[in-house]
Amino acid sequence: MILLYHNIIPDPTPPWPWYIKQARPLPLSFFKRHINWLSAHFQIVSLSEYLTNIRVPTSRREKTVSITFDDCTSITFRCAFSVLAEQRVPATFFVTTCHLEHGELLWFSYLNALCFGDLYDSITIDNRVFDLHTPRQRVQARRALGALARASGSPINFSRELARVYPFSQSTKAFYEGMTYNQLHTAGESDFIEIGAHTLTHPFLSQQTKSAQAIELIKSKQILAELTSNTVRYFAYPSGDYNHDTLELVKTAGYEAGFAVNPKNLGTDPRFEIDRTGIYSTSLLKLHMKALGVTRFARRFGFQVG
Repeated sequence: MILLYHNIIPDPTPPWPWYIKQARPLPLSFFKRHINWLSAHFQIVSLSEYLTNIRVPTSRREKTVSITFDDCTSITFRCAFSVLAEQRVPATFFVTTCHLEHGELLWFSYLNALCFGDLYDSITIDNRVFDLHTPRQRVQARRALGALARASGSPINFSRELARVYPFSQSTKAFYEGMTYNQLHTAGESDFIEIGAHTLTHPFLSQQTKSAQAIELIKSKQILAELTSNTVRYFAYPSGDYNHDTLELVKTAGYEAGFAVNPKNLGTDPRFEIDRTGIYSTSLLKLHMKALGVTRFARRFGFQVG
């Protein structure tokens, strides 16, 4: 079982700054509880070891888990690394890199900050007003803006246009920024942390031309390899979105494996459509269910475990 985390935040930071279902944050204390529970009940191995042993008998493989992170904000790395380092727990961080070159927030992080950062009372887009007075209004606005960003065909340009009208202070940016150069250097020197690629700008790859996808996959790989002084072997599809062109490009770019959430089974090589199980709840019961594969079974009958 490969587990997927997104945002880990300090205690007692309220969870609303990233209040979206697919990337709901875990306070640091709960993440530590997760790692302690997993360490007591499973063997936590690196992604490379997990993939090497993927063909071992099922009864042995069921007691093995690997931990991954997508998007990787600076706060998430700082919090998660503090826990992982205590027990030298291996993990793979899939990093999006455009913020390193341009100093801007990832497009979805910008939308999170815009809706939950207490900077504006409302947002107006094409004469449509989104109020931000209550938690419910903020969640509704974030969902609507996310849908508009995807429909635009270029979420990063959508967010850049908004940022011209609704800018942020440096302190707000710092709360949502991606991994720093120093953190990537730290990860590169670690013998239990591996860095994987997650594109330059976190687009919906299936909306991109093949040449645009190639730039996202190849350049991000090069940047991360240079900053960590390590080979970047693995790639995670942003938002789990990809198409046939993506699969071809991941192979030709030299990645050894590609990771989704719910694989589309578009290709013939399972190494490039490996499934992961998202962890979005503080509940140990839900973690237990997911680690045992209950959610995979539940999906067959239309049930979801958050």
